[in-house]
Amino acid sequence: MNKPVKKINLDKQALSELACEDAIISDKQRFGRVRTTMMKHLRSEHGDEIANRVLSRINKRASNGSNEMKESMNKSQLEYDFN
Repeated sequence: MNKPVKKINLDKQALSELACEDAIISDKQRFGRVRTTMMKHLRSEHGDEIANRVLSRINKRASNGSNEMKESMNKSQLEYDFN
């Protein structure tokens, strides 16, 4: 069965947003901020709208005091178990 085109586009957008979110959070954990080069890369790969929206969402979560976000930002990259 073929998925409707609208459903496929939403799936691609969701995957793009998740990829951007992972990259931004990783950059913030590693460098304490999101580097300009990372945002340029994400904007060229996923588009300005998605990259900017994800950055805004992450910053809003952090400023609103999300406990999960604070914990993830305070963990060093070496504390994660990649296995």
